[in-house]
Amino acid sequence: MSGHVCPAHPVSWRFVIPVKDTRRGKSRLQPPDGVPRNLLAMSLALDTINAARHCLGGPAVVVVTSDDAVASHARSWQVPVLADPGAGLDAALRAGASYAEERAAASGLPAPAVAALLGDLPGLHPDDLAAVLRLAEGVERGYVPDHEGTGTVLLTARPGVALDPAFGAGSAGRHGAGAVDLTTLGPVPDRLRLDVDDRASLARVAAMGVGRHTAMVLSLGTPAPSAAEQPQGHR
Repeated sequence: MSGHVCPAHPVSWRFVIPVKDTRRGKSRLQPPDGVPRNLLAMSLALDTINAARHCLGGPAVVVVTSDDAVASHARSWQVPVLADPGAGLDAALRAGASYAEERAAASGLPAPAVAALLGDLPGLHPDDLAAVLRLAEGVERGYVPDHEGTGTVLLTARPGVALDPAFGAGSAGRHGAGAVDLTTLGPVPDRLRLDVDDRASLARVAAMGVGRHTAMVLSLGTPAPSAAEQPQGHR
């Protein structure tokens, strides 16, 4: 697919996607048998980046990472990459937002709105992002809680408004103190709220459908034996 599929917005948006080094990321996630954790972590990130760049176009996405393989893939999609400053998720997002603003200014463009998007949303579609950006255009700061309602998968800020990220356990409550829950303004697709942190959340999003990178990596796994293949005990 070339170009982007999201309709034009009255506000110029930039996605900022932080990706932890996949050799160390997703330590809580127990992958299926036969699936290397680092490849699974990378596939989650690549499918997220892919959805974002097909929404707004590669140059409208900033990936913040110290992972060379993720950075190489992103650059091949014309997605700008910023080195992770190494001071945690919030610092990575602040750095990415500043970088997006600096790039716009250097190109003579007005300051963009920023949407910070977590990099573990493998079921995401470009039109899911289009839907939530339309909701976010009407508020200074907005956020989308995860499927459990306690974490945050997306945080938005209009031009000139500080992103002010406060990620980590219970982040939805912190973001709710200064931003609007976008799910209260209109429908937000379930796929956008299905981040992957453990095997249960991976199974949940896999049942709904994942992007090609995650699907390919999951295909490396050893399928569970069917009932007919289960060894039978003595009767």
